Amino acid sequence: MPDQACTAQQLLSAGIRTTSSRQLYPTLHQPADAGLPMLEIENALGKTVVALQGAHVMSFQPAGQPEMLWISPKTLLLDGTPIRGGIPLCLPWFGPGPDGKTMHGFARIKEWTVVAAERLANGATRVVMQLEGDASTSALWPHAFLFRLEIEAGTALKMVMHVENRGTDTAPLAFAFHTYFSVPDVSLARVSGLDSTTYIDKMDSFARKQQHGEVTIDNITYRIYLNVPDRQTIAAGTGTVAIESTAKCAVVWNAWSNDKNIPDLGEGNHVGYLCVERGDVADHALTLPPGGTYRAWMTLSA
Repeated sequence: MPDQACTAQQLLSAGIRTTSSRQLYPTLHQPADAGLPMLEIENALGKTVVALQGAHVMSFQPAGQPEMLWISPKTLLLDGTPIRGGIPLCLPWFGPGPDGKTMHGFARIKEWTVVAAERLANGATRVVMQLEGDASTSALWPHAFLFRLEIEAGTALKMVMHVENRGTDTAPLAFAFHTYFSVPDVSLARVSGLDSTTYIDKMDSFARKQQHGEVTIDNITYRIYLNVPDRQTIAAGTGTVAIESTAKCAVVWNAWSNDKNIPDLGEGNHVGYLCVERGDVADHALTLPPGGTYRAWMTLSA
């Protein structure tokens, strides 16, 4: 039996307000757009916004700190359309899909169900969301599954992804938290915690290279770092953000001058974000046997 969805009253009791993207992001819609359902989580420790589509964290702002995440001013919040910014969940694949079209999986364009919500003793708020398969997902990925995401919003943002293969066949799987961090100027940002690791440089014919020192951005960058340490930091002029995870990869991406060729990004907007995406992709993608499970977590803190 699937878990029951939380009622609006249960959410309110946990300090979570249900709202619409039209209210929170009025400039990211065409006049006739209906908007997407959103959760607004506010407690003494900070404020977080989550879209039901994709279980997509749109905003995380710890109390007394600047906004940690970036949303493209050119993205449109439409049903079934990927959201550019925040923390998209790339699942159950990373990159082009079996149909050659559905980039980064279908999980980020399907509406998830909130099945649990509570205030925690430490002052944080915990929300659990899940997604199960239907005919549209089976056409792309023919496996019965349960995707379940736990979000804990407090002084830090903690996210735990659970995947269960409920089918009778082995299922290929890749996953990433595709996080867009807000930075004043990406050319001044410095990423620590990847020194001496090997990366796949997608901008240089997938050549394998070794990182020396901090990662900086001065051109189109798309790198998949392998077997990375648990912790990275981003220093960007407004403080330092720490990223922690036991996932084996860190993808570093910025479109740089190619932003003008990406309609939902827009020319010049590459300056304001840097993606550092923890997950298990490329060499670290995996297969789940029938009944098999996968777990990945990430914590962001200022």
